[in-house]
Amino acid sequence: MESPSLTLTLLLEFLWMGSGSVFCLIWSLSHLVRNRSVSGFVWSFVLFSTGLWLLTGAFMFTGFYHYLPSIALTHIPFVFLSSTLLYLYLEFLFLEKPIQIKVYHFIPAIVSVLFLIPFYSGTDTERLEILGLLDKSEYGSIIVGLNFGIKVSILLSVGIFLVKEWIPNVRMSVFFTKKAIYSLIFILLIWIDLLLGSIGFTFQIVFFRKLSAYLLPILMYFYYFTRELWTPFVSDVRDSIQRNKYEKSKLVSVQLETIDQRLYELMREKVFCDEDLSLSKLADMAEVKPGQLSEYFHKRYGFGFYQYINQYRIDEAKRLLLESEERSILSIADAVGFNSKSTFNRVFLETVGTTPSEFRKQSKSI
Repeated sequence: MESPSLTLTLLLEFLWMGSGSVFCLIWSLSHLVRNRSVSGFVWSFVLFSTGLWLLTGAFMFTGFYHYLPSIALTHIPFVFLSSTLLYLYLEFLFLEKPIQIKVYHFIPAIVSVLFLIPFYSGTDTERLEILGLLDKSEYGSIIVGLNFGIKVSILLSVGIFLVKEWIPNVRMSVFFTKKAIYSLIFILLIWIDLLLGSIGFTFQIVFFRKLSAYLLPILMYFYYFTRELWTPFVSDVRDSIQRNKYEKSKLVSVQLETIDQRLYELMREKVFCDEDLSLSKLADMAEVKPGQLSEYFHKRYGFGFYQYINQYRIDEAKRLLLESEERSILSIADAVGFNSKSTFNRVFLETVGTTPSEFRKQSKSI
């Protein structure tokens, strides 16, 4: 089988998808370095899998796989595992459930590895022959099925979560706020991308498959540059889900006053300064269940865990801004529990009405 001739169009296509791949891989590594919790690992793995997927796509759709056929299908087990972990990450993000990875979560990835053994046990010549006969051989149909399966697995993972948690629990008003627009556009484009790819593999429409592959880097760039807008939207959705669930629920076996006292003592110890503090972690400290603590926040204050913790973080930040004038904004943000300066600035502005720098300047002039 002849290798493709190098043309400007092919080179540009390869560079476009390759740039998206490098971007995701670097993002994955930097996120893992900054956030070494289980949730940080899971999101880093999803980003890594996406980067690997883009890299193999760059080789496949440009025909450059002829020069390195062994790379062609390496993404499949990683993406299968990512689709499973993505559901757990969504539960963590919107339901504040701790991520617990079980052995059975690896089953789809392991099964795909078994199907790929014949491909990787052959020579480069045999691999090229398999890739050249994807729609004409029995084993080629299996490979096509695996590629189709990874897209369907992601659609199912996200779809099940939406049907199970979003649709019955999220109020429509949440989706009509300005900060929801970018997030909804991103979600819609992701679904369109996966749907195009699924249709392309089902009906062997090369144009749809290519369009799906070329759209993915745009989505990752879009999400990266708008992720600060995604954060408040996630918070609103999380609160809506929890509020709806707890409207029909009652705190039992634990008096609100008891939780009041325990939280008061914990806040005096400044546990809120821990950037890895989660609802589950605080619940353990307060000796209640995460669900009870979440319901407590909504019943007592009308908002959720993050708003409660951020109030204490901002109060502490205001104190440090006034007492330590030589201290940088970034240093204070880290000290009170925020993992990025941009998030700190946004929350401070929403709470106080000014940025940290403006607050410090105004306080000096008084």
